[in-house]
Amino acid sequence: MKLHSWIKTLFYKAGYSVKKIRHAPRKAAADAKQRTTAVDVMQLLHRTNPYDGFDFRPFPLDSHGWGGQSPAFRELIARKRPRLIFEVGTWKGASALEMAAACRDLGLATQIVCVDTWLGALEFWNDQNDPERYLALQLRHGYPSVYYQFLANVCHGGFQDRIVPFPQTASTAALWFRAHGIKAELIYVDASHEEEDVYHDLASYWEILDAGGILFGDDYGWDGVRLAVERFAEQEGRRVSFVADKWLLTREA
Repeated sequence: MKLHSWIKTLFYKAGYSVKKIRHAPRKAAADAKQRTTAVDVMQLLHRTNPYDGFDFRPFPLDSHGWGGQSPAFRELIARKRPRLIFEVGTWKGASALEMAAACRDLGLATQIVCVDTWLGALEFWNDQNDPERYLALQLRHGYPSVYYQFLANVCHGGFQDRIVPFPQTASTAALWFRAHGIKAELIYVDASHEEEDVYHDLASYWEILDAGGILFGDDYGWDGVRLAVERFAEQEGRRVSFVADKWLLTREA
């Protein structure tokens, strides 16, 4: 067995995924550093703007979520005045709408890229009678359609120019950001609550957090979230701090 294959096997057995990242050409990577708005990210991601031709009128506003109206969003945005925010785990968009409103009120041209599969986390599939989770998936022929509710909520809020949907897994989206040399000053992680998933999200998105940026999240009371955050913080020599109901880790400037 070749040495690199043997090393790769050891990583897989330890629970890590070793993937080759296709980096953008040098000129493209240099150009990517100049991309500071999600208008450019929108153009990179979508040949056709996903809001174009979307009729949101059949979908009444329904931004029900958890922790989406936290004062932490406005405080952190006022502190960092970011040009770009990544949100990992969006659901119906309550927190994205809150951040978009805060940016608008502060006169910022901030753009928010929302990464989600819109398939629901583990807890969404455990109880078929749960109106806030399983039924909210809005299954059509067995497949969730809640993504369209998210799009409608963005349209109801009038934030189509600020919020960019990225329907993808957290890990693949992180690889895409890295390949295009795109980093954010604020990254909000609120996807899976399973410890290993959370840890992987933290490791992936720490790499695309801008210098001096803040990685933050919700649900510190969940064992999986807390254990992953504490493990990652210790590994990176960071201190976990809190703003309102959100935990945060700050990268050195």
